[in-house]
Amino acid sequence: MREQQPWLDVPFGEKDEAKAAGAQWDWRAKRWYAPRPGMPELARWLPAPADVPEDLADVADVADGTDVTDVTDVADLADRGPALDLGGRSLPAGAEGEVRLAEALRGLTEAGPLAQRRPPWRVLHAVPMGPGCGDIDHVLLGPPGLVTVNTEHHHGRTVRVDGDRMTVDRKPVDHLPRAREEAERAGRLLAAARRDEPGTAPPAVGALAVVAASVTTASAPPGVLVATPVGLPRLITALPAVLADGEIDELYAAARRLGTWTREL
Repeated sequence: MREQQPWLDVPFGEKDEAKAAGAQWDWRAKRWYAPRPGMPELARWLPAPADVPEDLADVADVADGTDVTDVTDVADLADRGPALDLGGRSLPAGAEGEVRLAEALRGLTEAGPLAQRRPPWRVLHAVPMGPGCGDIDHVLLGPPGLVTVNTEHHHGRTVRVDGDRMTVDRKPVDHLPRAREEAERAGRLLAAARRDEPGTAPPAVGALAVVAASVTTASAPPGVLVATPVGLPRLITALPAVLADGEIDELYAAARRLGTWTREL
């Protein structure tokens, strides 16, 4: 029956929208699909005709972010620049935000002013958190511990953060508690995968890369970093270092296993 359910080409920046419209995730094939044929709400993600330029297919495969893999795969997109022109079709706005973030995060993984030790940072993207839990756009492991990053798209809007209150055009949103809870859960999952003693999860911080007309922080929220995609790496590297290289390697080895993230706590 599986082959009767149409595959979907869902760009990374549209995965939440596709899921809300009814798309489902095939863990084995690592691809989105429609639970039944003929769903008009999913028609926009049906595979493009065969004459679509080859570059577009390449971008769709990478931007989909289906693997627990290295961020350099996404960073490859950044080399093409933020305004991708693919046979007259541009990358969706959400994916463009991910490209900008990936380019900024690459500074953490390469030798340069942001990279202070080897390995400076380990970065994974599109980390699945199990059925009903969605995924984490990026998971970073470095000297300060674990940082989970998600991108929030509020194009053209004004975002303000004042402690634990975050507003978009003066309307409150729940991004901060969700980011904090996600980071804490990720820390517990990594600790469980390494069979750490209870209460010894690695330090975990949530982070929001906000795409908006402006992002203003009156006072920093506890346990969450908030900035534009370009500004976020500076906040991350300003966190105090608490892990040695060997501990980072151990966490990274656990983080690369799919079972680490999909287990029951």
